[in-house]
Amino acid sequence: MKQVVLDASVILKWYLADEKYGQKALGLLYRYISNELDIIVPSLLEYEVVNGLFIAQKRGRIKEENIITAIEGFIDLEIKLKNLSHFFSRVMYYCRIYHRTVYDASYLATADVEGITLITSDEGLYNAVKKDLKWVKWLGDI
Repeated sequence: MKQVVLDASVILKWYLADEKYGQKALGLLYRYISNELDIIVPSLLEYEVVNGLFIAQKRGRIKEENIITAIEGFIDLEIKLKNLSHFFSRVMYYCRIYHRTVYDASYLATADVEGITLITSDEGLYNAVKKDLKWVKWLGDI
């Protein structure tokens, strides 16, 4: 089974209907649910998803009553969460080399350590690394 790392920019598209490339993101979710794809993420993803949904609700993009349903559904997916405590040095490396946040670098480090593809729709992240890290893919190209 193919394994990938998805960052929060991709996973939030599962819950926000107005997002560009939403159908591509939902296609990845369908492949996961169908056991065609295994998704691995850094443990901070849970916090990023909850925060992203909360911000979307404040901006009127999702109804408040839908946030709890979305979070429960996300948790029920049981996506593999990787604790970063074993490879913080790799996270810091990506922070320094590409001038990224610890959040972005955590996805890079997870994909690097696992030896798998990272799929993102975060333009800043993708543009910062696309020349060097060919295993980082743009969601729009999937």
